[in-house]
Amino acid sequence: MSLSGPSRADAVVARASHMMGAHSFGEEEAMAWEGLLEVSRRLRRGAEEAILEEFELSVSMLGIMGRLSVARARTLRQTELAEAMGLSLSRVSRVVDLLEQRGLVARRDCPSDARATNVKLTAQGASLTARAQRGLATHVQASFLNRLDGGEAQVLAALFRRLIEASPGA
Repeated sequence: MSLSGPSRADAVVARASHMMGAHSFGEEEAMAWEGLLEVSRRLRRGAEEAILEEFELSVSMLGIMGRLSVARARTLRQTELAEAMGLSLSRVSRVVDLLEQRGLVARRDCPSDARATNVKLTAQGASLTARAQRGLATHVQASFLNRLDGGEAQVLAALFRRLIEASPGA
């Protein structure tokens, strides 16, 4: 701890302690848990700000457009998009509304199911998607990957893969 107050890491550990009360873990466990959440928040916020500023897209918008860009005929059902993104159908519908207003996607009736709506990425949307994906990749490289040493990315990937696979309801 410095004379000017607790370090940022100490504040993160304290936050975990305040949240879990008497059931607190040791400092290392608290840092592992709350540190994961804090770094995730910061990285997500930074990515969101980077693509919003340069491309006027949110992470959700780019995620939807990215999925459409690799889909057959750049088209997916709106329900498939929601499921793939882990978002509610109403949330995806609102995002698609915004993308459609900008001419980046177009809604079409599904030819095989009259109850379903397809979303197609337009040529303009495909072009913006490619540029935004490059911009986001540059941001991730600078703000995350360049800060890791040696094989740390592989270690993190292995740990997160194991935790994701073991998580209930994932």
